[in-house]
Amino acid sequence: MFIIENHRYPVHSIHGFRGDRSEGRKKGQAGRRLYPRRGIEDIMILSETTEIIRALYGQNMQQITIERMVLGLFFGGVKLSNGCGGISYMPTSDIHENNGCESMSSWTPRPGTFRGTPVSQILDMKTSSPLLGTIQLLVLNALSSLFFTKDRYRITYDSDVLDNIDTQSIKKVAMIGAITPFIKIFKNAKNIKFHVIEKKKQSLREDERKYYVPAEKAAYIIPLCDTVIITGATVANGTIEELLRYVKSGTKVIVTGPTVSFLPDALFKRHVDIVSGTMVTAVDKTLDMLAEGAGAYHLFEASCLRKINIIRNVRNDTGRP
Repeated sequence: MFIIENHRYPVHSIHGFRGDRSEGRKKGQAGRRLYPRRGIEDIMILSETTEIIRALYGQNMQQITIERMVLGLFFGGVKLSNGCGGISYMPTSDIHENNGCESMSSWTPRPGTFRGTPVSQILDMKTSSPLLGTIQLLVLNALSSLFFTKDRYRITYDSDVLDNIDTQSIKKVAMIGAITPFIKIFKNAKNIKFHVIEKKKQSLREDERKYYVPAEKAAYIIPLCDTVIITGATVANGTIEELLRYVKSGTKVIVTGPTVSFLPDALFKRHVDIVSGTMVTAVDKTLDMLAEGAGAYHLFEASCLRKINIIRNVRNDTGRP
């Protein structure tokens, strides 16, 4: 049994992921940044998920507010007034590239005043700030947690995501983001060609760098693979939708990480096969640990999180049986 979420090193997202599609682009324009981090209204997966959440909660959502929020070193976390909690990867590099603290100067609510703010107000905010976009994602993850039920989705708990697919059929893997437990698995696997698509080669250990593929080659490598594993951090930095466009029909697609702990319907609509996220089982303890710099590994070790794998129903692509 491999525990994919329970890893010792924080997931390295491909910050500022650069695609290299030539379609519709003049010579010399390759390497532009794809989907600079924006608010949820600009990322269709999150926008669609927000509309589903609004429909499920109805008028009841107007009564839900933020009770506590922590923006930690690796992950942020939130507790809502209905008791639900959510976490998400913190795109630290994007935040610093976006004028850091100065970008927060015009916020409403201002830092220190989020407690008591209605979640509907947070989700309605238009923003170009990666930090505020992450706060919206925290809220979305927390609101989603009530609806991870087996009458709505096909779910497995506390198991490795690879236990839910036919690993014998895997021949060529593209992994977006240097997710340490997957690297350990695939580098020891026989008869599997393995690529790690990353912006920084330094994200891999010396003996793992033979698997490295520069992020700008993603458009060429992903369509060649029968299995694609994408870190949930690509949602936080806004590159997920472009990456999914590179996937060829029939490819097995897994999106994994605590960041993708929102309703999976929009990802299923884009033919993701498994969304492997987390449920926050000890909200207050999680926030206390995040305030002290904890990563996902520490939270799993402290039994604050529970792994949840949601598997697409290929009959209707909606996530519903």
